[in-house]
Amino acid sequence: MLLSSIFYIVVLLISGCSPAPAPSKALPDFSLTAVTVDGTSPFDLRTLRGRAWVADFVYTRCAGPCPLLTANMAGLQKNLPKEIGLLSFTVDPDHDEPEVLTLYARKFGADPQRWFFLTGEKAELIRLVRDGFLLPVAENAAAQPGERFAHSTKFVLIDADARVRGWYDGDDRAALDKLAADAKRL
Repeated sequence: MLLSSIFYIVVLLISGCSPAPAPSKALPDFSLTAVTVDGTSPFDLRTLRGRAWVADFVYTRCAGPCPLLTANMAGLQKNLPKEIGLLSFTVDPDHDEPEVLTLYARKFGADPQRWFFLTGEKAELIRLVRDGFLLPVAENAAAQPGERFAHSTKFVLIDADARVRGWYDGDDRAALDKLAADAKRL
């Protein structure tokens, strides 16, 4: 068994390929609203199953890294196979209502068949980011109504069984290239 595993790794390295990252734990159940340029629909854990996804965390009135992250997600939309879905979770759900997210999706040319902007209750989003995607969230994140919560600039790869497969710097070209290669292997 050990020899066959070593042989497999050597073959992958010689061929220039590497296996997709090992799965992490499955995401917890959740219920959010998906927004596209075509409208809104419910979005939950069952919706994730059966398709690989790339997720990021942004807000529409961000003057920092969010426009770059969203532009990089638009680049992934062009370069990844259509079977791979894209998810942009808002970290400012009090402001980023469906109408606002629709305009944002339109601004970045989001394909309504594969790129969904997700919003919902702030507590639900915080729980999912912290406990599902295993990304840091400030302890008092939900304390201030009307305020966004701190977010990561990581992109997250999710497999067809709704398990996290990896975290990638959303503002780093080499990391995004690795994400694209890993996503194609799922």
